[in-house]
Amino acid sequence: MNDQIKDLQQKLLNASKKVLLAPKIVLSIPKNVLEMGIDVLEVSMDMLEHPGKVTEIPKHLFNLPSRVLEKLIKAYLIVNADLHQPSFANQKKILFDLIRKAKKTSFGEEYHFETIKTIKDFQKQIPIFHYKDFEPWILRMVKGELDVSYPGKIDRFATSSGTTGGTAKYIPITKENLKTSHFRGGIESLSLYIKNNPKSKFFQGKGLVIGGGFIKNPFTGEDNVGFISAILQKESPWIGQTFKTPGPDISYMEDREEKVKKTIALAETQNVTSISGQPSWMSNFLYRVLEATGKKNILEVWPNLEFFFWGGMAIHLYKKQLEALIPSKTMKYYQIYNASEGYFASQDTNDTDDMLLFTDHGVFYEFIPLQEYGKENPTVLTLDQVEVDKEYVILITNTSGLRRYILGDTIKFTTLNPWRIKITGRTKYYIDVVGECVTSDYSDRALVAACNKTQVHATDYMVAPIMYEGGEVRGAYEWIIECDQVPENQQEFATILDKELCDVNSYYYDERYDTKVLGEPTVHLVPKGTFYLWLKSKNKLGGQHKIPKLANDRKNIDEVLKIIG
Repeated sequence: MNDQIKDLQQKLLNASKKVLLAPKIVLSIPKNVLEMGIDVLEVSMDMLEHPGKVTEIPKHLFNLPSRVLEKLIKAYLIVNADLHQPSFANQKKILFDLIRKAKKTSFGEEYHFETIKTIKDFQKQIPIFHYKDFEPWILRMVKGELDVSYPGKIDRFATSSGTTGGTAKYIPITKENLKTSHFRGGIESLSLYIKNNPKSKFFQGKGLVIGGGFIKNPFTGEDNVGFISAILQKESPWIGQTFKTPGPDISYMEDREEKVKKTIALAETQNVTSISGQPSWMSNFLYRVLEATGKKNILEVWPNLEFFFWGGMAIHLYKKQLEALIPSKTMKYYQIYNASEGYFASQDTNDTDDMLLFTDHGVFYEFIPLQEYGKENPTVLTLDQVEVDKEYVILITNTSGLRRYILGDTIKFTTLNPWRIKITGRTKYYIDVVGECVTSDYSDRALVAACNKTQVHATDYMVAPIMYEGGEVRGAYEWIIECDQVPENQQEFATILDKELCDVNSYYYDERYDTKVLGEPTVHLVPKGTFYLWLKSKNKLGGQHKIPKLANDRKNIDEVLKIIG
């Protein structure tokens, strides 16, 4: 890698000398432009050694002609992508750096970090934590205590109820976490996109991201609690702010409806080249844009829109809807894995549906085989021990003080070294009535297949069990599916949906037709806007609130059933 950097440095230096030593050209160049050229050279050399420093470009360089600046940024994003080298050695270095830094924290002293010499020591001495298990440590941080599980004071916290239905969680965010994970991950995603699409016009316009706001810390009164999107906007380098819309004055607005209206009014006058967010929320937002502008499709509003960075949920249900809204054969859809706890992975080619796992971004990963999740002493694997096509629960240890923390997502690997992953569901959100273990990956695939066969356009859904007492049939599934137009023959759709779920999950098929302990599903097809009314009743409107698709209890689905009568 060092040889590659040196070669690139030499090429840049030689090219620069040719310009700077050409007398006729130099004499015709104003002094301030020459000085700026030298600054560009110095910054360029620095970024070749440290590609992540693209965020630290001096602000005065934006006085360069836009096409020159665009080429400069693109060149180094591509270098950054080329130099990305996933390795397990990165993982070991991250872990022992974190252990060394946290030795004198309360957590480090309680779990004897000074005696940890190997990964096995770490796994033996530190228990596995769900959020509720780790919450006492986090609340000490939120209350302002120093040196809890990370050195010093943590002065910002991402808050989220996760998928709608839980109480608020506080996720600690440090400057190191922002720099090594969130911002570096964002640069990595953009680097991969630019490398695959070098003719991109992204830097000629704005990227639309609608963030959340801040609330006061309930313990200290500080304004340091907010959605991760608000924290990222507030703390991001100025270069990130330059290419983003809307600005903080709109993004931090508390009134969500007013924020959407002002965002639309501003963005329809701008050259928006990219959008980012959750597929469900972004789809609804784009419909609002068309309503406000009277246009037929989004390309009439933003003709240069070229990519959508999406995450937070599967896109399958929304893909046809988005393609109708954005009728462009060149539109790119890039999945990213960016949670409050860190920026973990990104799609690295134009046409795949998996993501490249970032191994050198301040996060140490561990993995529990899904079938062992919940056991008292499950097998726990490191990145060099995982296998392709097996489902795992992710544990992370990061630069914000989280230690062996269960992230809540289930994933499977599609390739090894480089490690690529697919998100298959959530540990909390699955249905397991009689051992069938249906995750959202299975329910998504079944619903998409059923919709394709019936021309029903579903926009979201919720599933929960119906439990029976006595008799051979012990339970069944109840679905609420929101769609653009409710079909007349709902029973036909239910039958097809049930068959598709049998096709994608053999355990479900066994319990339906071999043991016959699962009965025929109940399916409600409801008009679009039903889940919006439910979210509104819970004061959960906003882009970071998601419909909990699957549950082993009936709390949420019974609330929605009351709304639809």
